[in-house]
Amino acid sequence: MDYKTITRSLYLKQHSRISDNDKTFNRIFGIYKDQNYGLGDKWFKNKIVLDAGCGNFGALTVRLSKLGCHSVYACDLGKKWIKPMRKSLKKRGVNLKNIKLKDGDILKLNYPKNFFDFVANNGVLPHLKNKNEIKRGFAEGAKVCKKGGYYFTSFGVSGGLVQSVIFPAVRNFYNTNKKFKKFIDNLNHKEISKILSFIVQNSKKNKGPKLDINYLKEMFSEDFCVFLHNHIQAPYWLTNECTKEFIIKMYKANGFTNIKRIKKFVKRTDIRKYFAPLHFERENKVSKILYGQGYMQFIAQKK
Repeated sequence: MDYKTITRSLYLKQHSRISDNDKTFNRIFGIYKDQNYGLGDKWFKNKIVLDAGCGNFGALTVRLSKLGCHSVYACDLGKKWIKPMRKSLKKRGVNLKNIKLKDGDILKLNYPKNFFDFVANNGVLPHLKNKNEIKRGFAEGAKVCKKGGYYFTSFGVSGGLVQSVIFPAVRNFYNTNKKFKKFIDNLNHKEISKILSFIVQNSKKNKGPKLDINYLKEMFSEDFCVFLHNHIQAPYWLTNECTKEFIIKMYKANGFTNIKRIKKFVKRTDIRKYFAPLHFERENKVSKILYGQGYMQFIAQKK
């Protein structure tokens, strides 16, 4: 099984959990709820758009549909994601007549050149094998974007202590320690709750500090479990290679202008809410230490 198939299989499970948990879905959808990429909501009216590498819970696809697009195309590897994607979209009140789902590989998009008014490549490219594949995948999205259209890309955090040191070490331990791998693979909110209950009871038994079990469960939610799976299980996670300079260079090489980096405060509901301000304020000295160049999201217009 090649790395892309493994990655898609992992995300099929992760996304199913998100889709089945309304609180988690709504939190992620909230990231896109008021997002119009600096174009204005009205710009999307009757546009033809593509969510490339859409996954199977469809938060971004839902948002594009609700912006009033004429047609929302969405693709991902294989076909197993299509049925749960349709179920998730229907659950969120999306008119499926305007949604066109099919299997597709970001390294070879099977759409006409210069076809889409707007192309979204959201968090897919960093999971490719190397920088050459990232360039190829980026170029595929650029190719199907029409002249005058817009290309949105999202890569994740580039550099810093968390992404350059902590998570690589955790991923290495995951790949080399069978017990830890099993622990992560089976981690869910129920298991987290058991661990937290043990901690609270043990602290009480040994006359330690009083711990609020409900608060702790809120801090380490199902959403947090999916976050850990997202950052640990995937075979490749090349966000550190996707620097600001590298991304801008790809845009320019593929004929784009008016390149803008997007800055958006992301609301969290678990322990990550205490770090959200550091993600947003990229110039803070602690932000630079923890997150390097920060979260990479760009939009540009094709010449």
